[in-house]
Amino acid sequence: MSKARRAVPDLHFNGKDVNTSLADYLESFSYDDVASGASDTIALTVYNENMKWMKAWLPKKGDRITAKIKFTDWNQEGDNRNLDCGDFLLDSMKMSGGPLTADLEGISLPTDSSIKTTNRTKTWKNTTIKQIGAEIAKKYGLKYTYDGPNHAIESLEQTDRSDSDFLYELAKKYGLGMKIYKTKIILYGKNEYEAKSSVLTLHRSDFIGDDWEWTDTLEHTYTGGRCSYKSNNSKKKSSTNNEISVYVGSGENAAGARTLKVSEQAANESDAIAIIQAAVNNANEKACTLTGTVWANPKLVAGIVITLEGFGKADTKYFVDEVKTKVDPRSGTTQSITLHKIQKKCKAPAPKPAAAAPAKKKDYKVGDIVNFHGGKHYVSSYASARGYNARAGKARITLGPNCRGNGHAHPWHLIHVDGSSNVYGWVDEGTFD
Repeated sequence: MSKARRAVPDLHFNGKDVNTSLADYLESFSYDDVASGASDTIALTVYNENMKWMKAWLPKKGDRITAKIKFTDWNQEGDNRNLDCGDFLLDSMKMSGGPLTADLEGISLPTDSSIKTTNRTKTWKNTTIKQIGAEIAKKYGLKYTYDGPNHAIESLEQTDRSDSDFLYELAKKYGLGMKIYKTKIILYGKNEYEAKSSVLTLHRSDFIGDDWEWTDTLEHTYTGGRCSYKSNNSKKKSSTNNEISVYVGSGENAAGARTLKVSEQAANESDAIAIIQAAVNNANEKACTLTGTVWANPKLVAGIVITLEGFGKADTKYFVDEVKTKVDPRSGTTQSITLHKIQKKCKAPAPKPAAAAPAKKKDYKVGDIVNFHGGKHYVSSYASARGYNARAGKARITLGPNCRGNGHAHPWHLIHVDGSSNVYGWVDEGTFD
C-alpha cells in the first residue's frame, strides 16, 4: 500500500526546533511568496490549549523564525521536496478565545530590521542602481545579487525613507524587481525574467473546484509614454525652451493610442527613455491577470514563468507575481496564485544606423593603368569637343586634370594598352576605375 502524501511546516524559533512541540497544536500554516514590491510573510495558527501561548510559550516580537515546508511522497512514493520559505521576524501576535487560538505572523526582514523601520535622508550622486543596492546591502551585512540591466544615476534624493522602501521604489522606477530573501537582497530585470522559459504548465483541471478568475482590461494600460528632461545646452536661455519632451511607444497619434504622462523629470534623454519604458511596462502588467487556487506544487513559486492550458485564447505564458501556500492538516495543502500575462514590451526605437561615410575619392596619376568602362572618348578636353564611341578595357592615363590647357569637361586622357579597348582620347570623370 502506497503512503499518502503530506506537507508539514518545518519551523525553528531563534534557532530551536519546535516541530515536535507544535505537532499536536498546529491548525494551519501559510507562506506568502511575492515576486517584488512587498516582503514575504508567514502566518501560523495554533490551538492555544490551557492558554500555553499566553504563559510559558508566549513568544516575543522580534523573535527569529526560520521556515520550510516539507513535501513527503508528493507525486509518488519517495518524492520528497522542501520549499525553503526563508527567515522571518515575528512582528504580530493575536490571541483569541472561543475557540482558544494563537495567530503569529512573521515578515521577511534581515536581523537588522532598521533597513525597513528607520527613515533616512541622503543624496546619491554619480552612481548606478547596482552600486546603490550594493551599498545598502553592505550596510546591513546582507549578501547581494544584481541580475539585470544597470542604470546610471546622476543625482537622486532619498528623503525621509527607509532604505528598504527607497530601494524598492528605485527598482520599480527603472523596471527592476526586488526581493529580500533570507540574508540577501536580490535585484533583477523584470523584462529579462519574463523572457525566460516556462518552468511548468498549469491546466484548468489543476484548479480546485474550477476556482479561477481571468481579467482582461484596457483601463490604466498604455501603448506608450511621455517624459521630459532639461537640456544642458547653455545657448538656450529660456527655462521653458530648455525642457525636452520624449515619447516612447507605438505611434502616439495612432488610432487607439493611450499615452502615460510621467510627471517625474528625468536627468537626460536615456534616463527619460528608461523611466518611460518601466512605467508603461509596470502599468501593463495589470492588463491581463489570472487568480485562482490549485493543489500545491513545490515548483510553483513567485518570480517564474509558467504556461496556462485549457483556457481557450487565454492560453499563453504568464509571470507568477504571488503564491500563497497554505498547509492545513484537515483540508490539505493549497496555493492561491496571482499571475499576469506577459505583454509586448514598450521599447525605444532602435537607433538609426549611422550614414555610411562617402567613399573616398581615389587619387589617380599619369602612368596609372585603369579599367575604362566604355563610352565616349573626345578629341579634346573642352565641352565643345566631338566624341566617339570606344570599347571598354585596360588603358593608361597619359594626361590629367592638372595638365596645362585642360578644359576640364573631359579631364582625363587615356590610351588603350591592348586590343580589348580602342580608347584613345579625353574621357569624363568616373568613366574608369
